[in-house]
Formats: sequence, structure tokens, C-alpha cells
Amino acid sequence: MTENPPPTPAPPQWGYVQPAPGAPPVYAAPVGYGAPYPSAEPPAAGRATLGASALGVALLGVVGATLLSALTGFAAAQGAMRHAIGISPEGLENLSETQLLALLSPVRTLVLWAEIGFWAGTVLGIWALIQGIVAIATRRGRGQGIAAVVIAALGPIVYGVAVGIAVTLGVAAGASG
Repeated sequence: MTENPPPTPAPPQWGYVQPAPGAPPVYAAPVGYGAPYPSAEPPAAGRATLGASALGVALLGVVGATLLSALTGFAAAQGAMRHAIGISPEGLENLSETQLLALLSPVRTLVLWAEIGFWAGTVLGIWALIQGIVAIATRRGRGQGIAAVVIAALGPIVYGVAVGIAVTLGVAAGASG
């Protein structure tokens, strides 16, 4: 007695077929055509140094620029306010535009350092943003790249708030003493 051989599966039709019962359907190309698209493997995960360096640049840009500009902005506002009180003790509204601009003359070095902090933070923030995006796309420190992009994007807000508070406190300190 001969056993019947197991039935051979029919050649797959092109389109979506189920390779095994319970398995999800997969695309089967027509016979002789191969896959319709080359299967792209995701890029292999590389070293995380690109993402880590992007994160370091973002932190340096935000923290460094904010500290530099806030400290020098406080001192410049305090010095300008003391100079203003020396020129016009009754208030700033009595000063002309030329006199108001002249208030920054004694503190011009501090104002320059605050501006250097602003531009350094801008350059480092853009650098961190680009490098973080590249780290995310190439999977070379994806988590740190995401953190770098978020920190670089929030950097201008942190900078503006911190420097605004520092300058306001500097004006108050200069007016009181």
C-alpha cells in the first residue's frame, strides 16, 4: 500500500498571501519578478558618540551662554542704572535719546560679553540641533540626539527668561544702591 504524498502547495499568486496558517499576510511578487522593492534594512546602530557630543554641545550652548549673558547682563544693568541716577536723580523719563544711549557707555564691555554669550549660544544651539538630527537619523546615539534637539530647541526660551530676570534684578539693584 502506498502512502499518498503530502499535497504540494500551489504556487503563490502575486499579491498578499498567507505563508502559514495564523501567520500575517506577506507580499508575494509574480513568479519570475522578484520583490517589487528592494528590502531596505534599517541602518545598523553605530557608536553613540555622535549623539553624546550633540548633547554636550547643546548643554554647553544653553548653560554656558545663559550664564555668561545673565551674569554680565545683571552687572551691565546695575552699572547703567547707577550711572542714570547720577545723571538724572528724578527719573529716566527726563533724559533725551542721546543721554539714554550714553547710559550704556560705562558698561560697554559688559554689554559686549552679553552679546558674545548670545551669539555663542546661537551657534552652538544650531550646531547641536543639526548634529542631533544626524545622530537620530543615523542611529548613532539616538536617545542623546533626541535630548540634544529638545535642549537646543528650548535653549532660546531658557536664555530669554534667565537674561530678562537678571537684567530686571540688575536694574533694581542699581536703583536701590
